[in-house]
Amino acid sequence: MALIEVEGNYPKRIGNYVIYESRGQMIIRSISGFTTKGLKSAKKYERCRENATEFGKVSSLCKVIRMCLKGILPKQNNLAVVNSLTKKMRTVMTCDSTSERGKRTLAIALQTIEAKKMLEGYYFNPVAAIDLHCSISDCLEVNATSLTFPKKANYLGAKVHCFTFNFTTQEAQLTSSAICFYGKKHLPDYLHLPIVAHATKSTGIVFTILELGFFSYTGGAFVPVADDSSKVVKVVDVATD
Repeated sequence: MALIEVEGNYPKRIGNYVIYESRGQMIIRSISGFTTKGLKSAKKYERCRENATEFGKVSSLCKVIRMCLKGILPKQNNLAVVNSLTKKMRTVMTCDSTSERGKRTLAIALQTIEAKKMLEGYYFNPVAAIDLHCSISDCLEVNATSLTFPKKANYLGAKVHCFTFNFTTQEAQLTSSAICFYGKKHLPDYLHLPIVAHATKSTGIVFTILELGFFSYTGGAFVPVADDSSKVVKVVDVATD
């Protein structure tokens, strides 16, 4: 590839070279020989095919997970939620060290302690990925001192979810606690939320998820803020059933 100077009209192709403009500069480079057929069969594109196969598997599973958690995830920042989860799960898949590249799966990866640890502390809404310390004993304790209320919000709503997902069969079950409301003026430094037991009929990876949303109390009712980009949805624990 090289930079060239061209005046007036110029040919797009000269022999085995192509000429094109990029960022205000004229560039000439040799033709790569890339074709769709080559991508599907050529040995030099084998790594591309492997990555594409695994990316497809991850994207498909992430979509199923997002649909299962549709009522929990924020309606705002949807693209950020999608991209963040796919990127995270793609990294988690590399914990499958027993399968060949292109054949690795999240089901095998998440049998490892390393993969589970990678998902603990994950924020489904990257825009609201604040430094929020949580610990589990007989309840879920949340340090609320770092929370910031958005405009027009005067209440915090907190829920704990137990999400069981089988990465092989894609079977899922979600159980949730009742919502607890805390006024902005009287928000304690630490929230103590009940732990939700996982469903006994389902098997797979068990995620304990914390959901924190903001509300305004008007007309005798708690109304979610219109812009829910401030909603915190955090994985606080990952285990195998």
